[in-house]
Amino acid sequence: MLKADNVQDSEIVILKRDENDEFIDLLLLCFGEGLERDRINLVEIGKLMKKINKPIYRLMMKIMKVDMINYGIKRDGKLVSALTLSTEKKSATIGNVMTHPDYRRQGLAKKLFQKAVSDGEKLGVEKITLDVHAQNTGAIKLYEREGFERYYHTGKLKLDHSQNKISSDDSVVLKEIDEIDFELYDNLLDVCFPQKMLENRDRNKMAKDYVPNRFIRFIASRAAGQKIYIYSLHKNTDTKTIGYISASTSRIEDGLSITTPLVRNEDRELVIPAISKLAAMITHDTNYLKLNLSMHRKALIDMMLKAGFELTEESLYMKINFDEKNTEQGET
Repeated sequence: MLKADNVQDSEIVILKRDENDEFIDLLLLCFGEGLERDRINLVEIGKLMKKINKPIYRLMMKIMKVDMINYGIKRDGKLVSALTLSTEKKSATIGNVMTHPDYRRQGLAKKLFQKAVSDGEKLGVEKITLDVHAQNTGAIKLYEREGFERYYHTGKLKLDHSQNKISSDDSVVLKEIDEIDFELYDNLLDVCFPQKMLENRDRNKMAKDYVPNRFIRFIASRAAGQKIYIYSLHKNTDTKTIGYISASTSRIEDGLSITTPLVRNEDRELVIPAISKLAAMITHDTNYLKLNLSMHRKALIDMMLKAGFELTEESLYMKINFDEKNTEQGET
């Protein structure tokens, strides 16, 4: 991990654990309104961020080879801009890019961003990824100027299930499972995600992430009260598995967060009744249903909108691959 005294720009600091409250306060100021719209519990967010700095969670992160570095810029002793660089083995993610409203348009976030990218490369990661609101053209242009490229476009769909019940029928059967058939899962990935996105991901790791092991589930449960549910999908006329769907509940979010339903295009009519059954089977508060879908699945998204879901947000996922960057520089 990089040490604070390695920072060349005197304005940029690596925040210490005892500065976590300042980081949380800035995050809630900058993103609080959006988080509340997504029915995220801000109090629990604050508790979680404090909790992950405790020794037991730092040890767990070390075991998983995960690290988080919070960078910041202060003015008159006050934290006014910050971001997080999270590393996991040879990959890194930049998140929580934020600047206090009174200090925006001064290039502070850009300076932090460039520092995090530079440090990520020095740490030896092969790539850095991030996501940004699709309408945030200013940030997208900045990231592209810094060498990032788009590889995935996703939409967030939400439904107030207490006010708008979605239809259900007996066309689909859900069975709770603890493992998946990797060959089927791998084939479904090519239908549910664009090729450019899959080129950027380790498919074996995606499968492991889809069915987290007991250690990961334990951490998620202890840290955020998260419970994960994983089901196989079957037509009511056949026992053959035709897809997968999973969901989670936690103290952090109200309602049910559903992963991308993994089904072939010819079986997409089963998604709505599958989600309805899923919501009925999970006893936790399921008034609010949320899921993300790749924007290239237009027919499925249209089906979700007709069922009452609302497309509330679109995000672009971007990446920089340092091997590709160095190759391009060598060619020029």
